[in-house]
Amino acid sequence: MIVEEDCALFAVAPDNKIACSVQRMKRMKKVTIERDDIFVADSGGRTKRIIEGSKFMPVPPPATYIVDAMRWSPDSRRLAVDITLQQATSEDDSGPPVPHRVIALLGEDGEEIRVAGSKTRFIEDAFNAAWLADGETAVYLTGGGPYNIVRVRPSEGKTTTLFEGHTFDAVVWDPKRNRAFAVGRNLSILGREALVELDLLHEAVTEVGRIDGAATKLSVSPSGRKVAYWVDGETIEIRDIGSNPKPVRVRVGVGRFEWAPDERRIFLKRGLDDKSGNIVWIGISDGNFHQTLHDLMFHDFRITQDGESIIVAEPGKRILKEYPLP
Repeated sequence: MIVEEDCALFAVAPDNKIACSVQRMKRMKKVTIERDDIFVADSGGRTKRIIEGSKFMPVPPPATYIVDAMRWSPDSRRLAVDITLQQATSEDDSGPPVPHRVIALLGEDGEEIRVAGSKTRFIEDAFNAAWLADGETAVYLTGGGPYNIVRVRPSEGKTTTLFEGHTFDAVVWDPKRNRAFAVGRNLSILGREALVELDLLHEAVTEVGRIDGAATKLSVSPSGRKVAYWVDGETIEIRDIGSNPKPVRVRVGVGRFEWAPDERRIFLKRGLDDKSGNIVWIGISDGNFHQTLHDLMFHDFRITQDGESIIVAEPGKRILKEYPLP
């Protein structure tokens, strides 16, 4: 499978469809604007443009919009898209543009799903959106950190701030189980950082364990029985949910990781997120590194949810290719 578009970022659905955003730059007199397109590719690599930037955000006004993240719903029928809006830059501007974060909710064919009764087309001042298991309810974060969790049902126009009185330093969604895992200082009676499990339907909070220091970039394993996170820039800590044993720490260096289907390994792209690097797999129990994909360099990667393939973005023009998972 090959997607020939220059994919700035991409997301793989549970049924293996791929959504990717493609940057489109346009010069208008002294103003440069960006209007990202969104394509969806099927398992054979056939692509369909579901969002055409120039029509999705027509000019005027001369505002730039950039797709920051996309997440598929558990039923693979909807997308939650994080977008940054900002006034376009020009040669006469006296200062940098002020970014504005919004969320667009979309169907798989690009139709907008708006919140009933809202005066705006987007969910304003919000980010990190995800659809829950019913495909009708979405959750997202607000605030500049620590963050609030908000739940919305667009068809009813009902918006609820969850876990009133609690804010969170880091959150990862587990949408097919209608839950999240989060880290926050005000969740523990001792005032220490704690990892908690959050029931997003009933607003129940269950402590998983205390954390020594800060935790960032949380990740839930495919089975939902493990959570991993960075405890510094080079070390990943892994916890089993429920059994509450001592967490396992693996020193891996700088990079971005995803779980292998067997949950005994992680795959890591070495280096900074916006730079290309080679991909290695690392044994969680022994911390051993193993080269994969002939030690070639890639800009990014995702593991399909069926655990059979790895999707990689090549350096330069970020064409997507699919390989059997090593």
